[in-house]
Amino acid sequence: MVNLSIPKRIEEELKKASVNYQVVDNILCKDICDKNAHAESQIRSVGFKYESQIYLAILPYHYLLDFRALSDQLGFQPTLIEKNDLSSIFKGCKGKSFPPISGLYGIKLVIDPIILDMDEIYIESGTPDKLLLLDKIAGNLLFQDCQSSSFAVGTERLFAGRNQDNQGEDVELGFTSIRLKQRIDETFDLPAMPDIAQDIMKLRVDPSADAAKLAVIVSRDPSLAAQVISWASSPYYGYQGKIDSIETAIARVLGFELVMNLALGLSIGKSLKVPKDGPLGVREFWKQSIYTATLAEKLSRAMPLKQRPERGLIYLSGLLHNFGHLLLGHIFPPQFELINNTIIANPYIAVEDIEFYILGTTHEVIGAWLMQNWHMPDELIVAVHRHHQEEFWSKHGVYSNLVLVANRLLRKINVGGSIITNIPQSTLELLSLDDEAIEIALKDILMESESLDMMANQLVA
Repeated sequence: MVNLSIPKRIEEELKKASVNYQVVDNILCKDICDKNAHAESQIRSVGFKYESQIYLAILPYHYLLDFRALSDQLGFQPTLIEKNDLSSIFKGCKGKSFPPISGLYGIKLVIDPIILDMDEIYIESGTPDKLLLLDKIAGNLLFQDCQSSSFAVGTERLFAGRNQDNQGEDVELGFTSIRLKQRIDETFDLPAMPDIAQDIMKLRVDPSADAAKLAVIVSRDPSLAAQVISWASSPYYGYQGKIDSIETAIARVLGFELVMNLALGLSIGKSLKVPKDGPLGVREFWKQSIYTATLAEKLSRAMPLKQRPERGLIYLSGLLHNFGHLLLGHIFPPQFELINNTIIANPYIAVEDIEFYILGTTHEVIGAWLMQNWHMPDELIVAVHRHHQEEFWSKHGVYSNLVLVANRLLRKINVGGSIITNIPQSTLELLSLDDEAIEIALKDILMESESLDMMANQLVA
């Protein structure tokens, strides 16, 4: 009897290999925090290639694929293939569901041996809403001729040594992080804050600051000046007059606060040399930064007046909250590339967990080092250091909590790298926000997306 719920070629291949299976509904939610009947037994595959050969690495769903271990054991540096690109290889399969069947489509499998010890496994069927359930005998039969390699990392190893109990505002370091910081201090010179950024920071606290003074600073950097004029000339702002100077762009179109914060972020970002592409590259950095800054500011406006943080500082917190990614790329290029590859191979594992596994620290910590080194405002340091920590509350906790809420909301519209979209009710209560307010703010962001994308692209150029 033909099973119409899975591709015919998959059914024929399994029959030829004498592998018994059941077709079941795929109920697994794509969230690392999800636990259900399938979560502990489902396996996943990651595509990669070497020369002209296509491979699938097979591992338990919630395990991390250690890209460095895989490369070391294979004896070559594989190139990852993203899910979209596998679709052209797995002809007849639907919805990015690619069955890990040895020899199918000329693909070779590399399997972590932990799978062979599992009592049952759920594998992709070639149809996204269905899985194939195999018992231990069938699983071992299916993978009997595959290459075996230990590259899967379970939660016990992934989180080993991770200190989640740090509640202070200062950047407190674990032993590994202290050694890494000492290495940075001894081996590298942390980049100095650019002169323009220093002057903008002085202007922030100058009671006589105005558009004319900011225009003088911006005009010292031709590329920055050109971007300000370009932003002001955008149809989004709808200014009908002639933009004949930087001062006009600031005073009549963009506003002092927006230009000051964007100029500060851009001048700081340009001081570090980081690749444009990849999950943590400059392109993704600026897109998430612009969206987060704008959304965090909108959320702050929905708070009661007495609780609202300083508007300029909350925007700046959103703009620079992931600045540690740029510092990682600037100081540790090889490790930065490894982290990017590991993120691509593990889309359901938090970026900060991957960073800690590879480096022993995270972008929040090293970003906060730099903010401290540059004597940036305490509010900004807290936002950089604590923006992944739920329910963190302190003197300046409003800044990190607003950035956390913004990050998780943006994931709903596929902006940023957060794997979690749930916002704790207690966090909303601390901020005096409700579900209606945050949904309104997110809808506003969607309406402004064209303008935000333009700004982000110009910051990358």
